[in-house]
Amino acid sequence: MTDSPDGVNWIKIGDAAIGSKYIRSTKGRITEAGAAKSRRVKPGDFILSNSMSFGRPYIVAIDGCIHDGWLLLRITSDRIDQDFLYHILGSKLVSSQFVRAATGGVVNNLNSAVVRRVTIPLPPLEVQREIVAEIEGYQKVIDGARAVVENYRPHIAIDPEWPLIRLGDACELIMDGTHFSPKNTEQGERLYLTSKNVRENHLDLSNVSYISEADHESIYARCPVQKGDVLYVKDGANTGLAAINTLDEEFSLLSSVAVLRGKSSYLDNRFLCFFLNTPDGRSRLLSMMSGVAIRRLTLTKINQAQIPSPPIHDQKSIVQEIESERAVVKANRELIERFEKKIQAAVGRVWGEEKFTQAEN
Repeated sequence: MTDSPDGVNWIKIGDAAIGSKYIRSTKGRITEAGAAKSRRVKPGDFILSNSMSFGRPYIVAIDGCIHDGWLLLRITSDRIDQDFLYHILGSKLVSSQFVRAATGGVVNNLNSAVVRRVTIPLPPLEVQREIVAEIEGYQKVIDGARAVVENYRPHIAIDPEWPLIRLGDACELIMDGTHFSPKNTEQGERLYLTSKNVRENHLDLSNVSYISEADHESIYARCPVQKGDVLYVKDGANTGLAAINTLDEEFSLLSSVAVLRGKSSYLDNRFLCFFLNTPDGRSRLLSMMSGVAIRRLTLTKINQAQIPSPPIHDQKSIVQEIESERAVVKANRELIERFEKKIQAAVGRVWGEEKFTQAEN
């Protein structure tokens, strides 16, 4: 297809944002000649993804043409509410039918034959609209909670009167993990963490490796990580991210992660962690990175880095305030999960509780 700035909207998979209901714009356009050879869509049409997020529905809000990655579904009956159909098509019960109907039981492609075999409940329009109103009420709560979760970032208001202190003077330990990566496996005796496991203010253990006890003892003797230490990524894609070690068990680190342990009279580890993750903290240290092919922070640079140093009691007060805020954010995450289940239950009631339960299992 030929790009044409003044042509017809060309809807590709990339135009669909995860979590969005409507497709309102496109990044590309095609000529009228190209559009004549393509499938046209109009506002109100449904398009289903047959690659990314298999079967996920979107409602088209513009005129245009669709890429081969989409399957078109158009309402031709006045017995079904558009919003009701959207929620039904996005349910686990329809998704499971897509999967079962896929050729050979393998989800490769969504085609019209698969979609035609799908069955859905069709209560009276009044009931459909009641269900939509219930779901959209839940969705408003989810949207509000998600805005809190996605937009919150801990903030530390820096007082210009606070003195600066070298991390090397404020910390009793600044050390990185092993520079000689041991053999690691998906299962083993000791956890082996790398930069991929350190995220902003938390550890991600969804993808971890393990090493032998003997290798761990050698690494741990040089870099003894304690619970409450700051783990700081010093090279790689996550450089500049910091998290508190919340694990009770011993583990080993790769050299891409440094351990920082503040002197209790000078530096609260949690304050240090929060500060390092602020834009100011990140820029202070990342500006000291060196290297050409691979840019990294060395232990020498980290020792030399200076950070604002309020009195220790002020540090603890700041930490307490941020922790209170994080508790609110956590509660919003839980609220999202709770209300997503309410939406699933509302959709499930249309099918009948027994069928809904079977699909969930």
